[in-house]
Amino acid sequence: MYEYISRMKQRFKNLSLKRKLLVLYSVLFLLPLLLISIIINIEVSQNMLEKMQYSSRQSYEQAQSYLEFKILQMIQRTDVVVTNSSLKEQIDEKNALVMDRHLQAMQKDKIRSYIQSVESSTQSISIRIYVSDAFQFLDDTEYILRLSEADNSIWYQKKGSQKIYFAPGLYLEESKQEDYVALVRDIPADNNYRIRNAVLRMDIKIEELVEILRNATPTENAVSYLINKENIILAVSSPQKLDGIGLGQELPELFQYSPYGEESELTESSIQNNTVYYLRNKIRNTDWEMITIIPKTDMVSGVSRLQYIVAGLMILFGFLTITGGAAIISWIVRRISNLIDSINQVKQGNLDAHLENENKDEIGTLYDSYNTMIQNTNLLMEEKYKMGISLKSAELKALQSQISPHFLYNTLDMVNWLAFAGRTQDIHSAVVSLSKYYRIVLNKGEDTLTLEEELQHVGYYMKIQDIRFPGDVVYQENVEEKVMSSIVPKIILQPLVENAIHHGIWKKKEKKGSIRIWGYEEGKTVHIKIIDDGAGMDADTLSRILDGSLSTTGSSYGVKNVHARLSLMFGEEYGLSYESKEGQGTCVTIRFPAGK
Repeated sequence: MYEYISRMKQRFKNLSLKRKLLVLYSVLFLLPLLLISIIINIEVSQNMLEKMQYSSRQSYEQAQSYLEFKILQMIQRTDVVVTNSSLKEQIDEKNALVMDRHLQAMQKDKIRSYIQSVESSTQSISIRIYVSDAFQFLDDTEYILRLSEADNSIWYQKKGSQKIYFAPGLYLEESKQEDYVALVRDIPADNNYRIRNAVLRMDIKIEELVEILRNATPTENAVSYLINKENIILAVSSPQKLDGIGLGQELPELFQYSPYGEESELTESSIQNNTVYYLRNKIRNTDWEMITIIPKTDMVSGVSRLQYIVAGLMILFGFLTITGGAAIISWIVRRISNLIDSINQVKQGNLDAHLENENKDEIGTLYDSYNTMIQNTNLLMEEKYKMGISLKSAELKALQSQISPHFLYNTLDMVNWLAFAGRTQDIHSAVVSLSKYYRIVLNKGEDTLTLEEELQHVGYYMKIQDIRFPGDVVYQENVEEKVMSSIVPKIILQPLVENAIHHGIWKKKEKKGSIRIWGYEEGKTVHIKIIDDGAGMDADTLSRILDGSLSTTGSSYGVKNVHARLSLMFGEEYGLSYESKEGQGTCVTIRFPAGK
């Protein structure tokens, strides 16, 4: 098999360019054709899916809103009963002792009539009141029952301290378990809301809830259900569809009540390896959550027919395109051959090779790009040559600036006076520092140093200055270790330190001061600050230092040179910046990119 593939590859390589293009054009066209079909299918499917998702959200939100409205109506209806002072007076336990059988019978009729009037506006609810057992003749087993029955029932025990509790049918009497849920709340005493006077229970037909849930199911196989915090399903739009979707036995954790759940968007998940979408939200004033589950197959059922139409059109389009493509290939090959010939001329050193082009198609663009590339190459070579000259010139001037005869003369003169005074140890330190100073200046002809070596160079310079002027200039370094290995142009710190001495500290009346070098990395840039507490400078002096026109000691030329070399090496956005106040001092900041 491997040998066969190798032979086929070799035969393909030996074909002429024209035949290769014909083969590739015929074969590889199937790939973009398939890709286009897939993209169209995805786009159409996505569009239809988005519309269905929007419709699903609308149906769900409308059903949720209506359900919350109905729940609020029922609570408000119980408010009418709970806040009725006359009713509270009639069922107050204190009155049971003063009411004989006849009076209680009359009260029973009044209470029954009142409850019936509250129920009369809807047939989906029934209300009952549980009053103190002290009323021996109020109980009618339909509207008025004994309070002990409520106390002993699971639906009231589950209420606990809640003001309003919705008991699932599972907790009600056996005859009502399938068809009702109950709203349970206490009726407080009229003069003390902390004392329970009686219990109100409103039985709500599940069918009314089911009807609302059906409106929340936007597709044929979707299902909606209400579940409380005890993970008991109170109502479901269709038990058969709940079974069909795979949730008939036990709800997975994802589709149980979520105590932390917020309002959700349409979310994708899976049930028994079938993809579904679901929406879930809490129902206000209850401990319920409404969950709607929609099978993905319902959402994309209308896409299949369109897929067949797209596939047929793509096949027809492919046949016509491949047939017409053969005529274009010969023309393409001829133009490509011209481009190859021109490239071969460039290989031989002819950078003036130019292709005439009158076409604006892809190969015409390739011709234009080739011509632009040749032009840019010539410009880059010329710029590189000029930059090399400028950089070398700047380095030479830097060396000339630093190998200053004044500094060397002053140092040797100092050594002479030290010898005359017999200070051999200072002579030794001065000569060693001077030799190391110039060794770093020369740097074996290299153009760059590490920041650590630059700091050493400044250190040797400051040792010599301290021997010449002991105690006049206090020098400190505070540079982060991680920037010490940064590569920089050589001799960028010493000219700035020298400038700080000449134009800062020595301008002070007492000619004493301090210089501190602070280095750190911020973002992707290294900042090196040379801070002195000298006399400071006015704007004119700063300007003359930066443009190199201040020629008192030659140090201003060094400052300008440092800025130019930093910009050449790292770019125009890097270099020096000055801050200075007369009488307070000067801060010079060097900036260059980190990691260089």
